[in-house]
Amino acid sequence: MTQILKLIVSFLMFLVVLFFITTILSITTQYPIWFSVIFSLACALLVGWSTWKLVSGEKMRVGVAVTSGALMLGGLCFIIGFLGPMAFAKDTSQGPFIGIFITGPLGMIMGAIGGYLYASREK
Repeated sequence: MTQILKLIVSFLMFLVVLFFITTILSITTQYPIWFSVIFSLACALLVGWSTWKLVSGEKMRVGVAVTSGALMLGGLCFIIGFLGPMAFAKDTSQGPFIGIFITGPLGMIMGAIGGYLYASREK
């Protein structure tokens, strides 16, 4: 049962970060699609792997914990700020900007701090 839970949580975090990075890159940059997809997949694979380690209770290095924490919490906050206003107020056109400019960056900062605190307490 715990293996299934690890798999589900890791896969969900993989999807969250994949959506987060792909959306941010497609909105804010002019990179080719193939670059955005490869970079998004690399970030999502890192987060999926580190989520698996986090749920398993294994130790992580500080750099991996900071990076994956920033991507995890940044992605979750981005989705809440990006899709939340669309769900509650369907007639507003500025709703997604909350996720892009406020909740996404704040989530990344808080996630990086949380990842550092998590990795420093493991030692």
